[in-house]
Amino acid sequence: MPHADDVTVCYIRHGENRANLTGELSCRTVDYPLTDRGVAQAAEVAGQLAGAAAPAAIYSSPLRRAAQTAGIIAARLGLPVVTVEDLRELDVGDLEGRSDADAWTTYLEVAYAWQAGDHDRRYPGGEDFHQVRARVTRAFARAASHPAGRRVLMIAHDGLIRVALPALCPDTELPATGLPTCGLAELAVSPAGGGVRARLLAWP
Repeated sequence: MPHADDVTVCYIRHGENRANLTGELSCRTVDYPLTDRGVAQAAEVAGQLAGAAAPAAIYSSPLRRAAQTAGIIAARLGLPVVTVEDLRELDVGDLEGRSDADAWTTYLEVAYAWQAGDHDRRYPGGEDFHQVRARVTRAFARAASHPAGRRVLMIAHDGLIRVALPALCPDTELPATGLPTCGLAELAVSPAGGGVRARLLAWP
């Protein structure tokens, strides 16, 4: 349960898009809209959220799949969407648009290196862990700036939250599975020393 001084972040992965079907790595130039199934998924989660108190804000990654998901949710809740560049998916650099086995092997090697503490390792032409941690911390600190007890929605990406969780929630065991499309995780966040302190409350 969140503490009285926490803000609850409902972190929602975007709905299904073509890259989920093709296996393309996509964070910059590869930017597909939702599939029909993805639209239906977003509408379903919007209906679930409509039964609760209105959130303090809805933040979204700028990528189309997340922005479209956020738009569907926001329309149902009658709230605006705030685009947050820091919520963009991991920048995999030269791997962008690739779906071959070698590309995915490199992707996982970097992610596992970060898990093992090699935070200087970077995607070829892309980000290292320090850059990811800095921007995710900024995004969550923005959420934590809302009044205690409120709820904030973030619509973004599975890769981003999965690699950032150890930094955000250092005492939390990494979930064994990724967020499904339109899956919702809950975190309790509060300001801490110019940054943010977070606890993972729920993971589907």
